[in-house]
Amino acid sequence: MKLKKLLATGLAAIMVMGLVGCSSSSKSSSASASSAASSSTEKVDKLEEVKKAGVLRMGTSADYAPYEFHTVIDGKDTIVGFDTTIVEEVAKDMGVKVEYTDMDFDGLLGALNADKVDVVLACMTPDETRKKSVDFSELYYEDSNVCIVRKGDEDIVKSADDLKDLKVGVQSGTTQAGYVTEDLGITEAKQLKRVPDLMLELQNKNIDVIVTGRNVAQINIGQYDGLVIGNTEVGQEVAETSAVAVKKADDKVDNTAFIESINKTIKRLQDEGKIDKYMQDALKLADKQEEE
Repeated sequence: MKLKKLLATGLAAIMVMGLVGCSSSSKSSSASASSAASSSTEKVDKLEEVKKAGVLRMGTSADYAPYEFHTVIDGKDTIVGFDTTIVEEVAKDMGVKVEYTDMDFDGLLGALNADKVDVVLACMTPDETRKKSVDFSELYYEDSNVCIVRKGDEDIVKSADDLKDLKVGVQSGTTQAGYVTEDLGITEAKQLKRVPDLMLELQNKNIDVIVTGRNVAQINIGQYDGLVIGNTEVGQEVAETSAVAVKKADDKVDNTAFIESINKTIKRLQDEGKIDKYMQDALKLADKQEEE
């Protein structure tokens, strides 16, 4: 009997220990699962991510002088211009360097949303359509639009209706493209990826007029013989504004501090009166390249 009691007592003790062990293991597994779930749902701070990488990747379309264009510095092809000066200041305030990626304008937002770049600076207007797919900083520059024509045709555009009877050229994906094709309904307008290609089309009489920003027009007409800015205010009602585009925040990334940092830099540059100076410097650099 004593032996049976001892065996029964020992078996009971083993069962209790087993239950305790299972309970402890279950709690541990539950805690681990909870920790993993918490870790997987924790958002990444975009600003901290950029600082950790030490690089701010900028996407642009470097055919739009004076905003961004190519030049040779110390024998090396380099992207320069107004927007590059702005992004260098943004990066400096973040404590990182800038890495440039040049591509067609209409591919910039796709690259941004695919995480190929961190920001887009390309004289990009934050219109309502773009705001649906990306977030923007505060505006850092505003310009007006003009019409580029051939010499002798300075007065062919007196009203927006005149454009409807002409062969119009615009850079694809731009505010000007939206103005011409959507606002004016000129769906057959020629849309090309780069401004220099449009200038050649106008020079070769394949189109009659180009609608673009004033600063861009002033630089480009000096590089192509026989082209001038027309005597018209058509297009000026649609401002060409510039803001920094960033990928929208989602359940994985928080861009709040990132945008705040960019806006802080823009505000500093505005308060210091440097924005207009940077544009004048970019215009001079573009003019110098033109002369060379």
